[in-house]
Amino acid sequence: LVLATVRTLLPRRDLPAAPGPWPAVVVQLPVYEEPPALIARALDAALASDYPGRVEIQLLDDSSVASRRVNAALCAERRPGVRHLPRDAREGYKAGALAYGLAQTDAPLAAVFDVDFRPSPPTLRALVGPLLADEGLAFVQGRWTHPGADRTWLGRAQAAVLDLHFAVEQTARDRAGLPLPFNGTAGVWRRAAIDDAGGWKADTLAEDADLALRAQARGWRARLAEDVAVPADFPETVGAWRRQQARWAKGLAEVARLRLGTLWRAPLPVRAKLAFTGHLALSLSLPSLLVLLLLHPVVSALGGMGAAAVLAGLGPVALVGLIGAHVVALQALHPASWRGRLLRIPAALAAPIVLVVPVARAFGEAVVGRRTPFARTPKGPLGGGEGGGAEVALAVYSAAGLAVLVALGAWGAVPFQTLLAVATAAAAWAIRRTPPVARAEPMPSLTRAAA
Repeated sequence: LVLATVRTLLPRRDLPAAPGPWPAVVVQLPVYEEPPALIARALDAALASDYPGRVEIQLLDDSSVASRRVNAALCAERRPGVRHLPRDAREGYKAGALAYGLAQTDAPLAAVFDVDFRPSPPTLRALVGPLLADEGLAFVQGRWTHPGADRTWLGRAQAAVLDLHFAVEQTARDRAGLPLPFNGTAGVWRRAAIDDAGGWKADTLAEDADLALRAQARGWRARLAEDVAVPADFPETVGAWRRQQARWAKGLAEVARLRLGTLWRAPLPVRAKLAFTGHLALSLSLPSLLVLLLLHPVVSALGGMGAAAVLAGLGPVALVGLIGAHVVALQALHPASWRGRLLRIPAALAAPIVLVVPVARAFGEAVVGRRTPFARTPKGPLGGGEGGGAEVALAVYSAAGLAVLVALGAWGAVPFQTLLAVATAAAAWAIRRTPPVARAEPMPSLTRAAA
């Protein structure tokens, strides 16, 4: 709610632009066992750029030997301008692949696009321009968009969550001149900033936020290009989305664990340190929600009505603030049609319950220092098993808690516990029953992509 207020009150900060000369840019496409048609589409989007300088495209391929053969053929069909850079071992995962690619080029700027993004031809020029005009910028971040998001509940939920991040959180930080996290894709980095910050590191699962923190702690700055929209595909199943969100939350918690000292020792204004700390603290939000779900019926049943009242009272306040922030995001991104997209908000409010169990588990692993491999977000309608057993147990627990509170006559706690019981039951149903998200734009066939 605070960021939504800041975003609303502060004027847009125009991005500087420069007419050139335009330096070389390397476009890095990291892949690991991705569908060939998706890779073909990403390569074609990179080749279609109207950037006036030299563009080198790297397919950073950590896939198996069999997949690498297919990917090498896709690159060969599109030469010149495309380099296929396979690695025999996934050392460092995505961070390692990006570092490996940088070592193979002398380009002073590096653009990162995941293969499920499809930048339009003007995107690269629009993101590079501010870097040429302002030598103090480490990176410029583009905004993700989600065509076709309103076709399903899952699409609406994901769009609402990401639109809140870009249209409220990132925009407010940019307008207030605060540090920005890098979102891992759809952005362009200055190579000098990467090198000065120590390069890409695989110490965490959020190599993007980690590098952004280290670079800005060194005095570099970052900007959001509000008007540069880069379409992206969603994770197509609930299971894939939950895996993605768990990895992001664990990565943020790992960055906080390893780098908060670096941040607070840096010669930055206190407000900048607080802003980045607040971003990292987002990894606490869903574990805190799980604690609330578990404690509310227990505290209420044991007679701790004062504590239960506080817990129950915070819920409506947070709910009103969250709804208000989502409305601000919709009005900012869809000024002519935001009312027709209000159905995204109920889906967004259900999202935390859908994500709470895997995210809380991942956060706990980060707190105790348990390292896990980088688990890519599965692509395709069968990617990522949904599971849902833990959510069913949580729904049963919440319903049992409601029954106990009614039996004890703890009527002050019953309304909020009813809300929790309904929400957990709806989440358990959604996890097991929600169909895959339909792609906003069908992937090309390999024959058509090659042509």
